[in-house]
Amino acid sequence: MKQKDFEEMIRFMKEENQIMGWNALDVNVKDLLKTAESTAVKECAHAVLACMLEGDQFIQGSAENPGKDLAVRYWCDNLSESRRRMF
Repeated sequence: MKQKDFEEMIRFMKEENQIMGWNALDVNVKDLLKTAESTAVKECAHAVLACMLEGDQFIQGSAENPGKDLAVRYWCDNLSESRRRMF
């Protein structure tokens, strides 16, 4: 899978959470790889970062060394494009 494919998966999950009225979505690279049945750690981790908007938080890991342990909390109550991307 490519980074773009992972980004589409994450955007879908965020939109689904928003529709359901849930405020937060926690995503980690390990689970996303399992769901996608992929081993593309680098592409997945970069997609997780690329989908972060201002206000989203790191739960585990960091942008400096993204890997399988990276986990992020996305806030889904406002998915407006007016929120700036963090990466």
